[in-house]
Amino acid sequence: MFCAVERTPEWLKILRSAVVTERDDRGRARRVAFLARLRHGTIGYSLHYRYRDLRVSFATPLRSELRVHGYAQFFPLGGDGCLMTYGLEVTKRGLPPFDDSHFEAHAPSAVLADFRDFVLNAVR
Repeated sequence: MFCAVERTPEWLKILRSAVVTERDDRGRARRVAFLARLRHGTIGYSLHYRYRDLRVSFATPLRSELRVHGYAQFFPLGGDGCLMTYGLEVTKRGLPPFDDSHFEAHAPSAVLADFRDFVLNAVR
């Protein structure tokens, strides 16, 4: 569910849209264009995704005004369960705040909370 990147705006409230612009030979998103809500506008950015075993990492190009990089690592727990660890760093250079003050102050915890709620609603 986490790697269905085009569905990210369904669960990450700060996003308006996600469009996969390139896929790898297994059909996974390699490059994705996003629109995020800022308090007084919208900002577009692109992420490049990499996959290795049960880990997905993502980052914007180095020269981006909005610098995003992070990862999600999954550890099977047996049955249908897994443990997800997540890291995220967001750096804005001269841009206004996001619409969501919780995201602005606690981006990793906001993403995890939104994703957890999405998964729980999907499995019910």
